[in-house]
Amino acid sequence: MACPYFKPRKEARWSEGRAPLGGIFEGECSRGGEGDSRLCNFGYARGRCAQFPADAEVDAVRFSVAEDRLVWIRERDHAPVEHGVVEFDNLAALGEVMAGQARVFVENYLRRRV
Repeated sequence: MACPYFKPRKEARWSEGRAPLGGIFEGECSRGGEGDSRLCNFGYARGRCAQFPADAEVDAVRFSVAEDRLVWIRERDHAPVEHGVVEFDNLAALGEVMAGQARVFVENYLRRRV
């Protein structure tokens, strides 16, 4: 699960196990500035990141794949706030930030599946 404000830009080297977006990414915060790789890639940065708003609706975004469609879940306090399913070719419907995360997740999923 990634921070709901994280815009992944470039895949980084990673050797510490499973990563929420299928890889670890360098990127930027949609609230301004460069992101902290650990906080941005793994979410739940409330109270630990200066850019994360105290009154944010969600703490993290989680993705998975079911029947070749993307399942997304927005969480707060490790519980679902909202969820949905979207076709791989319609990721833009998720909005700029979440669509960027979804795109890299799907790319990594498809690469591993081949």
